[in-house]
Amino acid sequence: MRSEIPQIEVVTAIADADFEDFVAQLLFSQGWSIIYRAFDSQALEEHLSGRPSLRTVIVYKADLPGFSSDLLMKYEDAPFTFISLEGSEPAAHAVMQKIRSQLRLPLVQIGRPEPEITPTIVKSTPRIFTITGSAASPSRGSLTVALANELSGTGSTQRRVGIVDADFRSQSLTRRLAKSSNALNVISLEPSTRPRTLPEFHAEESVIVDIGSLPSLGEAVHDRRWYGNLISSIVESTSHLLYISCSTEESMDELALFLKEFPLLLRKIPITYICILVGSSRELREAEARFLTLTTAENRFLIRESQLSGGSGLFGGTNFGATKTGRGEIGKIVQSLR
Repeated sequence: MRSEIPQIEVVTAIADADFEDFVAQLLFSQGWSIIYRAFDSQALEEHLSGRPSLRTVIVYKADLPGFSSDLLMKYEDAPFTFISLEGSEPAAHAVMQKIRSQLRLPLVQIGRPEPEITPTIVKSTPRIFTITGSAASPSRGSLTVALANELSGTGSTQRRVGIVDADFRSQSLTRRLAKSSNALNVISLEPSTRPRTLPEFHAEESVIVDIGSLPSLGEAVHDRRWYGNLISSIVESTSHLLYISCSTEESMDELALFLKEFPLLLRKIPITYICILVGSSRELREAEARFLTLTTAENRFLIRESQLSGGSGLFGGTNFGATKTGRGEIGKIVQSLR
């Protein structure tokens, strides 16, 4: 799976050598390309003035010698994004959260006055939980159903939950739920109708959308055919994205590529990463360790495939749902989505 989108190039501009080294190594471990490390404002300006018109992110702190707001205004029309780490603690989670939160926001020209905000009536919309992942991730359908059961609640706290099967490669979720006795209903999008948007749902409803494995994110965002429009529409309406991988080398490779590409969408979409553990071999342990390294500072969970199968099977028997320990893990995931 090869992306045609160029990777973001990063320049660090931090006077504190220890903190700069910590940030550079952290970004490098996440697959980001560090092209220059400036330790004063003059060096930073010289480097930026010689840069071609390419998208570049400058991670800086205001204590950089010679730094001033004039520097930000000077490059406000250039393809540079300045990300401040002012006040950040030297902790991986805090630093990555601050960087990703600023990177996903729309590119606002720095230094220009903000327009006056006219009061508007905010329209309530359903919460959309989009599930995607690597092509080889097992039990994505099982996890989707387990999450839906947990989100719906029980008794007086029961809530409306919708499920949309938008995985046109298999639509196994539709087939399996149709054969089960579970009360959950699934809306299957038909490729023959070439849908471009999701169906309408009640504002108080939670909706889980399974889109299967994503194409290249560049293709998903820029493809103007009906499928590209549908994926783009789903991403735009997503409240929380869940990326499902499994403990294989191929799945971890796809996760690594996703982590490099996703910030280019420039949207503040919370993401939860889930790795489904299969087997007990040395390869599994290596994949698990790689998953933890790739998702440093991210919201992440590990869950065994066996925890997603209750009784005679998640889709085949009367005991529909995750095991007792699996339900506990699913509950933790749902709590993190609120």
